[in-house]
Amino acid sequence: MNLFQWLTIVPLVGLCGLELGKFRQDRRRVRLVRLTFWIAAIILIYEPVLASLAAGRLGIGRGTDLVFYLFMLVSPAIWFHLYNRQFTIRRDLVELARREALRSPTRGIEATPWSPVADRETAP
Repeated sequence: MNLFQWLTIVPLVGLCGLELGKFRQDRRRVRLVRLTFWIAAIILIYEPVLASLAAGRLGIGRGTDLVFYLFMLVSPAIWFHLYNRQFTIRRDLVELARREALRSPTRGIEATPWSPVADRETAP
């Protein structure tokens, strides 16, 4: 193994261990997807010829091109998903603020609103 493989595979194995430990705690499917992704990354970094073989079977010249094409297809899907989640969270936050505003009809700390006229009347 070369230096790059050591510098990437060792942390990836650690990530796999963390994901597996967290999966044992809460059994969420997304953890299995991430674990599968990290294992695929370890395999392709350890044996890059496999990417070239897969690319050849798909009619793509090089394994690097295959990895790049997959990245270009998956990245926008993830970006759109994250944008949708952010939009949903923002909408839920607005709804929560509206409910809270309707639940407590008083303004600020005091029940009576501040008035500049009232301050002038009490001034010396």
